[in-house]
Amino acid sequence: MMSPNDPAHSASSPDGHDAPRVCLSLSEINALCFKAARGAGLTWGEAEEAGWAAAWLTRAGLPGPSILLHWVQDCATLARPRPAPGHWQAPTGPLCPLRAGLALADFAALPEGPGAGVLRIDAVAHPRLILPFVARAATRLDLPLRIGWGGTELALRPAETGPITLPPGQEHEAPADLRIARSDRRDTDAIPTVYSMPAQGIALTDWQALDALALRVTVPPSDASRAGAGAAGDDND
Repeated sequence: MMSPNDPAHSASSPDGHDAPRVCLSLSEINALCFKAARGAGLTWGEAEEAGWAAAWLTRAGLPGPSILLHWVQDCATLARPRPAPGHWQAPTGPLCPLRAGLALADFAALPEGPGAGVLRIDAVAHPRLILPFVARAATRLDLPLRIGWGGTELALRPAETGPITLPPGQEHEAPADLRIARSDRRDTDAIPTVYSMPAQGIALTDWQALDALALRVTVPPSDASRAGAGAAGDDND
């Protein structure tokens, strides 16, 4: 049986925790979501980006771990984007928001990225997860970017994370057609700058689901691992 403080456990809550929410710091959220994404089968690089994105969303006031959990449960079925000037289409079904976001940041200054007109990206699943990467693209361009889908319209400025408020109903994460465009001017009041936020509460059920995924890449303790732990010799002088 795993002890409450066993180092193989992924998050910070001990066994037997019965509060409705678990309080984690941004660094703990990053680490937990990274391990959970890796446990769900993503590559090391993609998992690192997923952990960073979850922390970014949390810092912006959105439920980053919950958003990541719902995406990671679907990610195996989501398509990779095919960047093209002005219009990215979904070839075989909804697009993965993490891979679309990574491509958007990579192509930010190229013809396939947000140019003089509006870049349309079709059928992006879990669209809130792409927001950190739109902000990264804005930083690489050194220009604010606007992103919209349905009744949502947001402005993201270079190198800043501010509180984000979405209209009611946007939490259902249905695939959405995105519109991304460069802003004509730097609106200093578009998004207030927030450089840190207090530790965030995560629903206990979401923490348990993420922790279960994270434990897939954690070697459980055993007599053999304990016997091999520590230095092989005596380092006392």
